[in-house]
Order: sequence, then structure tokens, then C-alpha cells
Amino acid sequence: MRKIHRELPGRSAYAVAKELKRSDGMSVGELAERLGMSYMGVKAQCLALEKSGRAVSRSTHRGAGRPHLIYRLSGRGQELFQSGDQRFALSLLREAQALFGPTAAEKLLYLHFQRQAAAYEKIPPSGTWEEKLAALAEIREGEGAMPRIEGDALVESHSPLAAIFEAYPAAAAMEDAMIAKAVGLQIRRRRDGDQIRMEAAEP
Repeated sequence: MRKIHRELPGRSAYAVAKELKRSDGMSVGELAERLGMSYMGVKAQCLALEKSGRAVSRSTHRGAGRPHLIYRLSGRGQELFQSGDQRFALSLLREAQALFGPTAAEKLLYLHFQRQAAAYEKIPPSGTWEEKLAALAEIREGEGAMPRIEGDALVESHSPLAAIFEAYPAAAAMEDAMIAKAVGLQIRRRRDGDQIRMEAAEP
């Protein structure tokens, strides 16, 4: 996250950008209430994000009364959350392929997820789906996925391994298998815009 701290100096700017990243779009009032900040302080940060091209706004009606202005991160704003660690990891995986053959990268990724599975042992094996979701959300928050629980699904606003999954699609399947084993259920993950929705698959 060094990039976002460098390009968005100050805690308020980072807090607003992070909350927008977690959502499909929020009004200034919603952001102010969520963050415990003043309306005008949040408004100033939203306008600054929009002026820099990192956020966009749209007017929407929510019942009677005046329309609300909804802010969401733009493509440029989403880039603030991309990590240079992925570029380093991709370089190492490609070097492994060059040195040890075309299957070396996937073997390393398999080992990574095998070891990563230890962190998921805190998910209660006999718990309810709601209990498992709560434990899973805590783990995924620590991994930088920016999750939130919506009903019976876990919605993630950030994919820390997006570039690796794009280069090595098998890695996404490995992560899915790791999570499914940890929760003891088949899961279904689908992308919805900039977010990933995870829920238990129908038996």
C-alpha cells in the first residue's frame, strides 16, 4: 500500500479512498457517517479525488427529495491499491520457469497455498455458515482483500493477487480449493465489476 500513502498524503484522504474502494459508491453523507468525519471534510476529499481523476461522481435519486451525488473510485483510483509486490512475485515465478521448466511456477504456487492453508484453521469446522463467514472475513481482511459480509455472501473489494491470477489462472483455482477445504463447503466466486462475490455453492 505504499503507493496510495505516497499519492494520497494524509489519513483523511486515505480513509475516504479506502471506504470508496470497499463500496459500489457512496454519498458524502454516508462516508462522513461511516468514517466519523465532518461532512465538509469528506466533501473536500471527494472533490480532490475527482479532480485528480481518481474518483467519479453520478447523481442518483433515492426516494423523494433532492438527488444524491454518489462517488466511486475510477480505474485510476483502483490502481492506487495495486501492490508492487505482485510485480516482484511475477518476476520470481518467471525466473523459476526459465530455470526449472514450464511447470515450476505452478508448483511454487501450489506450495504457497498449501502453507497458506494453516492461517485458515481458525475457521470453525462445525460452525454455521455465518460463523464461518465471519472467521473467513477476518482472515481475508488480514490478507488485504477488503471483505464485507452481505447476507450469506462475502464480498471482496480488492484482489491482492490479481496480477498473479491473470498470469497463472490455475492459481485462482488453487485459492478457491484452499478456501473450500477450510470452510468445508463448495464455494462459488464471481466477479461483479471491481468486486469479487463469494458464496456457498448449491449442493
